[in-house]
Amino acid sequence: MSAKQPRQHRYTKKVRIWTIIGSSVMAVLGVLCITAFVLVTSVLGQISFSDNGPVDPNADVDIDLDEDEDLGIKVDKSEYDNASFVSDIPLRGDEKGIHNILLVGVDSRQNNFSGLSDTNIILSINDNTKTVKMISILRDTWVSIPGRDKDGDGQDDICKFNTAYAYGRHTLQHKTIAQNFRLDIDDYIGVNFQVLPILIDAMGGLDIYLTAKEITQIPAKGTTISVNNPGYVAMTGEAGVHHLDGFQAMEYARIRKIDSDFKRTERQRKVLTLLMEKAKVMSYTQLINIVYKAVSHVDTNMSTDEFLDIAANALTYATYTIENGYHIPENGMYKYTSLSGKGSGLLLTDPKKTVQDLHNYIYG
Repeated sequence: MSAKQPRQHRYTKKVRIWTIIGSSVMAVLGVLCITAFVLVTSVLGQISFSDNGPVDPNADVDIDLDEDEDLGIKVDKSEYDNASFVSDIPLRGDEKGIHNILLVGVDSRQNNFSGLSDTNIILSINDNTKTVKMISILRDTWVSIPGRDKDGDGQDDICKFNTAYAYGRHTLQHKTIAQNFRLDIDDYIGVNFQVLPILIDAMGGLDIYLTAKEITQIPAKGTTISVNNPGYVAMTGEAGVHHLDGFQAMEYARIRKIDSDFKRTERQRKVLTLLMEKAKVMSYTQLINIVYKAVSHVDTNMSTDEFLDIAANALTYATYTIENGYHIPENGMYKYTSLSGKGSGLLLTDPKKTVQDLHNYIYG
């Protein structure tokens, strides 16, 4: 028998080596892609994707309106109808390079999204100017609620802004923003009180400058009792930078009694800014761990593709400048008024200029 002839290869040894290397790389990439898909799917599976369907703005809702002291200033209801003053201003939404998202913190300590919107922040991502802008709408701002007519006078009822979410979730809140502020914001992300401490603890806490008065409103480390409740113990120390855990940071963001709701929304934007800045320097593994802990407390009307698109651009957004000083009403653009049975709130003294200034800030 003749000796076995060596196998003849169609390609050179160099080509075969590179083919093996290429196949190996593709295999690794394939595994990574599959792993990423499973990871993303499992994470997204924990998020509550809301149905943005019709709502009944006149439905009775069992909520605590947290009414403030009646200041005794009575005005004609027509003065509160912002829509009648701003209806001629064009409605604006997402435009080239600008994406607006409504961030809502719901006053619910259960794992649900029923209640008043304690925090309302428009997050405006501007790819043209490389900025992320945060605009707070103060919860006590008087607005007209589209389609709500519980008093039967044939006109939209005037209520505080935070009730729109309670009466009709994000669907009604979007309509309220469109009617009163001429902004069409499609995308919404909501969280409840359970998620903020979890998120902050997972990120290692926050270093925040506290005034002497603020310190009295923040519970001692390791306790979970809010101010004015039995057993409350305040943290100690002097004014300066303090390291706060999740519950402490949440209570910091909710402080209002020592000053005003304007200062409270400023604290809320500060906490959000600190979280964003901290996320910028965290590793991928750390961020995934945080996401896993937080997503079950997130509600959104965004599609999976939209959510993934934002996630895919996260590294880009991390390089953007964060602006967090804007709020509605603006300084000097409101007065305290009250409506019978609804407590005191903030009346826009020039709704048209308020809307024009807001549009200029977002799109200018």
